[in-house]
Amino acid sequence: MKKLVSIFRRILLGDKFKHQYTCNPNFNIKRLENECEVLWKNKTIGKIKFAYTLQNKFRGNLFTIATGPSIVDFNLNTITPYQTISLNCAIKKFTAQKIKPTHCIIVDRRIFENEWDSVEASIMSGANCFFSFVGLSVICERKPELLKLGNIYLIESISRKFGIPRLNIDECKKLYQEDQDLRLDKNLLELCRAIGFSYSLKKGLFSGKTVATWATQLSLCLGYENNFILGMDLGGTGKKHFYATENNGTPDFIKDYEPHIRACFELTRDAYLEKNIGLYNLSEKSRLPDSIIKKITIEQALQIAHNSH
Repeated sequence: MKKLVSIFRRILLGDKFKHQYTCNPNFNIKRLENECEVLWKNKTIGKIKFAYTLQNKFRGNLFTIATGPSIVDFNLNTITPYQTISLNCAIKKFTAQKIKPTHCIIVDRRIFENEWDSVEASIMSGANCFFSFVGLSVICERKPELLKLGNIYLIESISRKFGIPRLNIDECKKLYQEDQDLRLDKNLLELCRAIGFSYSLKKGLFSGKTVATWATQLSLCLGYENNFILGMDLGGTGKKHFYATENNGTPDFIKDYEPHIRACFELTRDAYLEKNIGLYNLSEKSRLPDSIIKKITIEQALQIAHNSH
């Protein structure tokens, strides 16, 4: 019976709204000017601001903490003078060291479903939490009262917004190529719904198949002048995450390195150069080469941050 209901719902949503398929059927969003009402069974249970309300609200240096094994022994106290963003389950490290991040971003449905403790810890840290609509749906199911804390923001993909029909590839190609707020890879236009760089949180970000590409777009949009990324190994160590205790093999997203991840970071490099913003990779063993994002040590990063503080 469940399978029949699932099939019927997929048909009912159709191709234009199939990006909403993984949301609970009881979940809905009503869009307002700068925020949205979150509805459950047609009743409003909270209001969430859009991420774009924070566009250009920050300055200075940002340390981005990803979940690669290279940060397993890193002491976050080293960077406490600076603002930070936790990616996915990197909040585990913040919590273990009793440090609160400035921001958190989680967009992957699997994190919301399988790593709920990290979701809740991110919210309870008081950080600005940038979550996808799929994540909001899971929060409604599990602990809707978290929506009332006031620190959750809806961050959106450029081509997958809740309640808005998804454009086909030809429509996206035409629209995106004419938009000065977007960067595309002219050799990968058929993948323009996922590969690109956006200067606008309101228009949405390109997914690039990894949360790190979301985070680099977010950092620039928020207004930071330097972005130092730790733990972005991208499989370069042969392991998945710093916190994994079992089955810690090569991450599954590595299959998307070519072309999605590589091309998105090339566009990121160019966007940061255009805006004269510093972008640095502190993972020595990262699969992403120095020619795309410059690799530096933590000592060099702290010197750059100090000089620009």
